[in-house]
Amino acid sequence: MEHEYGKQLPVNQTYNERTLLLQIAAGDELAYRQVFNSHWNQIYQVALSFLKTPGEAKEAVQTVFIKLWEKRHKLPEVNNFDAWLFIVARNTIVNILHQQTSFVDVAQVGDTVPEDYLTPDSLLEYKQTASLIQDAIALLPPQQSVIFRLSREQGLTHPQIARELNIAPATVKSHMVRALNTIREYVRKQGGNALLIIWLLEKIGK
Repeated sequence: MEHEYGKQLPVNQTYNERTLLLQIAAGDELAYRQVFNSHWNQIYQVALSFLKTPGEAKEAVQTVFIKLWEKRHKLPEVNNFDAWLFIVARNTIVNILHQQTSFVDVAQVGDTVPEDYLTPDSLLEYKQTASLIQDAIALLPPQQSVIFRLSREQGLTHPQIARELNIAPATVKSHMVRALNTIREYVRKQGGNALLIIWLLEKIGK
């Protein structure tokens, strides 16, 4: 699908994403275009941060959305579309880097954001988003903060945290979901890049 690069196509921001994903799974190209237009720029910015050239970044985004269409039958099972799309984007970028540089450690690139691959502007955005995430964590209610840090900084599982704090695993899960939602919402409101937010939250504790 072609995108009018540099132009912000009109997108209905109030759409029900779940409904759109089901429509895409059924082969609805109009719903596919809505999702494409809504997420294109976010993925492009991340791709550009790693690949450095606009042409390669655009090709990466095209590949991501081709894969989205090819895997559309899986969309009804997707609970967190942003995270799912991020994984597709990350894997696409890693594959391109691997083709470009024979010594790239694909597993390492998949888990980290090496500064060597970032332009100065993108590096600044990355560091600003990382700082915003730390600010958001500091603002969490005490129990959410403790549970989040035990999970992401100490690597404890939900059952382990439950035993540590003498609470139910379901309570741990509930606090983690709320903590992650609060962090993402805070950083988005402060202008953080949506895919970088996910990327950085994935990195915490690794």
